[in-house]
Amino acid sequence: MKKTKLGVLFIVMLLVISVASASMLIPAADKAKDNVAYYVESDNPVLKALLGVNHEFPGVFSTELTHGQVGFLSALGIKTEPVQIYQITGRPVCGDGIAHPSEECGEPYLPACPEGSTCVDCKCVADDEEPAPEGRSCYPSTQKPYGIVMVNGSSGGAGVTVAVLDTGVDTDHLDLVGNIKDCVTKVTHFVPDAKSCEDGHGHGTHVSGTVLANAGSDGLGIYGVAPEAGLMAVKVCDKRGWCYGDDIAAGIYYAADNGANIISMSIGGDSPDSQILAAIDYAVDKGVLPVAAAGNDGPTDGSIDYPGAYVKVIAAGAIDSAENVPDWSSRGINDGDYIIEEREVELGAPGVSIESTYNDGCYAYMSGTSMATPHVAGLAAKVWDTADGTLDGTGNAADTRSYLQSIANDIWTAGDDTATGFGLPIAP
Repeated sequence: MKKTKLGVLFIVMLLVISVASASMLIPAADKAKDNVAYYVESDNPVLKALLGVNHEFPGVFSTELTHGQVGFLSALGIKTEPVQIYQITGRPVCGDGIAHPSEECGEPYLPACPEGSTCVDCKCVADDEEPAPEGRSCYPSTQKPYGIVMVNGSSGGAGVTVAVLDTGVDTDHLDLVGNIKDCVTKVTHFVPDAKSCEDGHGHGTHVSGTVLANAGSDGLGIYGVAPEAGLMAVKVCDKRGWCYGDDIAAGIYYAADNGANIISMSIGGDSPDSQILAAIDYAVDKGVLPVAAAGNDGPTDGSIDYPGAYVKVIAAGAIDSAENVPDWSSRGINDGDYIIEEREVELGAPGVSIESTYNDGCYAYMSGTSMATPHVAGLAAKVWDTADGTLDGTGNAADTRSYLQSIANDIWTAGDDTATGFGLPIAP
């Protein structure tokens, strides 16, 4: 027994010396230059103390490492893996703080302001917008945007909590404040706004509004798909629109452990992130329904982004008001058998020139599969209680997912296609 304890102590001391040596041998200038987010496959508390911890997962923690530190850890037999960096999939060009011509008010390669509106301070403003009534600084050009009408939204969602994993939310927005149940941040990487769940970008507020905006206490604002649902805003992306995989994974675990029924993720990247997939497995096992954007990398088949490409996630592609699929909406790989597998788009929803809430308390138009995703997530909230054939105040993810498929109208091309999957879901 004593030999065993001495052996363990020796290994720990060797580990401390080795990792500390690695740290000392790498010049400080190099550390600042090539610092990269990694997952480290270890539960060793000494290693965590030496390297620092951003997030802890089962058997893994995330941290920033230099290339030299990665090499030393590998020499010690400790596996590392780069953290994937995703982006929001529907942000305005001028949200980056750089001056852009007004015709570039939309996202790159996406439509600019719709007819009848003009780009003003990075937002599309209706040309005939009247002064706002007393009590609010502005109001929308329409209370029920075309996307809400297309899916037959603007009612329902009571008792259902939707976690929006995004850039945060405008906690004071009149059309959202009554629905916010929780607002937290999981952002840990190099950003000044990491400590607040407030939305420094606008994307998260826009997405949240499409899910569940309730028109405000004065009834003069905008409606989302399920205005009676509760919002759990989980900030996992910074104000630049960058979303680190470990922050996203931590957000998924948080949502699953704190009562979310549905998770909406308008984010994506080309490669899977191991800890995001593990977190999704965990959430699904706990009865949570995840929905994510297909991506804006179309029109090539197989251009779908992760985490939407994961088979346990509903991937949403974009359509416009005429049910046309824009070229930029990512496509999946379908075999036409109406069985969702890896890297397949499951549903299509409105995602072109969508008006919704914005982080200045007002409204903005945005385009992208980011905008399609909350239509699907909101619809899931709206039908959650009825999808299992009952009205008993309960619901479940599996029945809701199947029900969304069953109420989808076949659009674009016949059958289970690569751009819209089962089609456009419409609530009864």
